[in-house]
Amino acid sequence: MDTDLALADCPGGHRLAALSRVAAAMAETFEPARVLERSIEALIEATDARCGEAYQVGPDGPALEVVRGCRGICPFKRRLEGLAREAARRREPVREGRLVAFPVLREGEVRGVFGLDLGEEREGIDGCFLGAVGHLTALALDHAALVREFERREAERVRLLRKWLGAQEEERRRVGQALHDEVGGILTGALLALRLAKSDPERLEEVRKVLGQALDEVRRLSRELRPAALDDLGLERALRRHLQEFAGRTGIRVHARIDPPKLDRARQVALFRIAQEALTNVARHAQAENVWVTLEPRGNRLVLEVRDDGEGFDPERTADTLGLAGMRERAEQLEGRLQIVSARGEGTRVLAEVPLAGGAD
Repeated sequence: MDTDLALADCPGGHRLAALSRVAAAMAETFEPARVLERSIEALIEATDARCGEAYQVGPDGPALEVVRGCRGICPFKRRLEGLAREAARRREPVREGRLVAFPVLREGEVRGVFGLDLGEEREGIDGCFLGAVGHLTALALDHAALVREFERREAERVRLLRKWLGAQEEERRRVGQALHDEVGGILTGALLALRLAKSDPERLEEVRKVLGQALDEVRRLSRELRPAALDDLGLERALRRHLQEFAGRTGIRVHARIDPPKLDRARQVALFRIAQEALTNVARHAQAENVWVTLEPRGNRLVLEVRDDGEGFDPERTADTLGLAGMRERAEQLEGRLQIVSARGEGTRVLAEVPLAGGAD
């Protein structure tokens, strides 16, 4: 095989037209296969070749995939493909009689290969022209890859924004429902007691107690919205305080083993929120007598487990209504995972695992 190429009889005007067509492909298409297709079409026209093929590198390695749509049927198709593989392996142009193949290189990496059947053996092949086409094609492929990556990231940004807005609306709905059901109910009772107090002043003490309950509930909702205790106390003490309040409010016995290492803010908030949501589900739905909360490192993972002895549920049917999707998203944002194990009459186990990375800020 000859690697000394110089296609001198290729008319200059055709060369410029070929280069222009390849450059135009950069603006017209962002599909790698289409870029290669446009380039080989320009090469065939500029060199007056019998036929030609373009090959792109496969997604899983050096294997070449033929890009269809080129002019003519190549009578030496298999030989041309073999020559293309050789050009890709050697990272330089190769020639075998009337057949020519040369790689599209970008920073030493093979991005594609062109193969031409010139129809007859020619004395001179302009390597500079072929190199210019290859260089322009490589730039076009890079441009296409950048555009596709931008589109992918933009789609991901839009997806995450929609998810964030959905989570925000769900949080507003939950707080609004809590204000209506809990605080609203308490204040309605206080209003009724005030009316009765007109004829029975001793009921004013009852009103004071009811308003105190409302104030406690508003404070609780405020802590749920913004766990300020994390800033003041850190995750361990904030979680222990929350468990103490949970036990006092619900009467459910809490068994805790909490020993987290120093963590960054994102991990502290995520784990606190997951524990908070899991405990809220225990209080509202489980009919449990006991809950076990564990937070500790295991190997290179930090594990949070919330387990109860309540009624259990079917995770497949009630995931959306119990906030399980939100807990799972919090874990996944930290490259972790969330597992829910539950069945009717067998209690529930919520297990969150996140990488043990990121020290305290």
